[in-house]
Order: sequence, then C-alpha cells, then structure tokens
Amino acid sequence: MSDAYEIRLVDDPALWDNFVQTGWGGSPFSTTTWLRCAAHALGGQPAHIGVFKGSQIVAGLAALTTKHRGIERVETPELTPHTGFLMAPLKSKGPAKIEAECHRFSELLIRYLQRYDHMRITHTPALNDIRPFIWANWQTRVRYTYQMDLSNLEALWERVERRTRTAIRKAEKLGYTVIQTDDIELLCRQYGMIYERHGAAAPISPEVVRRFVECAQSSGQARLLAAQSPQGETASIVAFVEGPSMAYAWVAGADPQHNSSGATSLLYWRYFQQCTQPRFDFVGANLPAVAFFKRGLGGDLIPYYATEYFATPWLRRAASFKRFLSG
Repeated sequence: MSDAYEIRLVDDPALWDNFVQTGWGGSPFSTTTWLRCAAHALGGQPAHIGVFKGSQIVAGLAALTTKHRGIERVETPELTPHTGFLMAPLKSKGPAKIEAECHRFSELLIRYLQRYDHMRITHTPALNDIRPFIWANWQTRVRYTYQMDLSNLEALWERVERRTRTAIRKAEKLGYTVIQTDDIELLCRQYGMIYERHGAAAPISPEVVRRFVECAQSSGQARLLAAQSPQGETASIVAFVEGPSMAYAWVAGADPQHNSSGATSLLYWRYFQQCTQPRFDFVGANLPAVAFFKRGLGGDLIPYYATEYFATPWLRRAASFKRFLSG
C-alpha cells in the first residue's frame, strides 16, 4: 500500500456522512443511519471503510459485516439497492487522472476486503468501471434500473409510454387517490402478496421488511404513499427514500385484485408531481414483468454492477449449491 494512504474503519459518524453527502456515488444507502437500520433489521455490524490521505477520506465503502460458523462476510445489506465504491471529488477534470485514481482506490479497497471470507458488494450506478474487480478475479454481474429527470414533468409525460398514460388516466377516472400513510404492516402484507400471486415466497421475510422500514421511517429516511380506491381499499403502497438530489422507490407492495386499475402507475406519477428531488431511481428493473412496468414511466435504462468474491473455492461451491437448492 502506498505510504500516502491509510485504510481504516471510520468511527466518526459526522465525518463519514459528510463524505457520503459530498462524494461521488454517495446516496442515502451508504449513510451511518441507513447502515444502523440495516443492522437492526438483519443483524451484523455496520462497517464504514475509509481510504484516508492524512485526515481526509478520499474513497470508501459502506457495508455490513457478519460472522457465522467461523465465516466472516462483508456485504451490501439485503433490501439495500447499493452501497459500493465511493470517492471524494477530484480537483483534476482530466478523464485519465480520474480513471487512474478510481482504479488506485478500488485496488486498495479490494486488498483490504480480502481479510474477509466472502465479499458481496452492489455498487452505485455512478461506478461504470469495475475492471479492478474483474482483474482481481471477483465475480461480476450487470444489473439494471431506470432513472428519470423530474425537473420537467411535461417533458417526462411525453416520454411516458402510451399504455402507461392510459393506465394513469383510467385510475383517475375510476376515482383512485394517492395518500401518505404510516401503515407499515399494510406494506409488509402487500409486499408478500406480490410473490404469493406467482406461488413463490418473498425473497425477504415480511418481518425483516417491517423492522427495516420501521427504523428507516422513524429516522426520517423513508416515507410511504398508497393508492386507494373510492371504497377505501389500498391497491398499492410504496416506501420512498429521498436523498439530496435523487429520490428512490425502495419497497413496494400491491393487492393483485387491483392490478388492472392503473392505480400503481397513478401512485408513481403523483409522487413525481410532489417530489422535490430533481431525479428519480426505480432501484432495479431486472425481472421481465417489473422491467416492463417501470419502462412505461419514461426513464432511461441505467446499468449498475454487483461484485462478489470468495476466499476459497469450497466457499464458492457451497454458495452455488445453496443457491441451486433455493431455486
């Protein structure tokens, strides 16, 4: 490691959160508050890993660490869209300088992370160069989301697909409305309904979802909106997370009986109309039906990357076998 840099855990919440707020790739999902909520819901310990030059953090990574049966893991928490590599703004605007520094800090963090047995990190969409992870023999996987510019809703409406505009107008004519709610239990029930409709169990238990959303809501990280029918039935419900410049669709639920009503499309459009952030991220569009729905709202398709590393071949084989058994 270069003598100019030191890697250590950051134990000053204000120092870390200021780095996240001002850094390239920063989002609410890398803050100390978010990691505390993740640990509350999932177990483990928050880890805010900083690359320091003197007293300044120049790069870093947020994650949860766990130890089970002697195996130590560091990972982006479940129900968290991404944490991943973050970097302080560089004074130089030259692309070669930025690329070189990004690679240098990535390599330092990769070397530090190799003290763990298993690493699973999902990176912010801002990171479009993951070659250092590939060169270090990490497994990599591309994922997709949709992002949209909310600063000009008239222009966005023109980008919304005709089928989605029709759905929004249908919900309006049927009398659906969108309200703010604190009903976390309803969100958890409808979160499970989405998967029950397809005969599958939810990937995250509703109890974990409840603990996570409850903590995020009480700490001011999340707020819930619901689409209601004229009879007072909830058709769909979404927990949104809002950062300084980007809003995110985080956890969603829906009642299949209202699928043809257009209520969910109306819910998102009403949220766009009241959102004060200039941009919006759907945080994932990786399943066909989900991608089809989200595409309709006029966003740009954005790739992001998940990376994973196992310290030993047998751990990799054991993980592959477990995934095979779980379907």
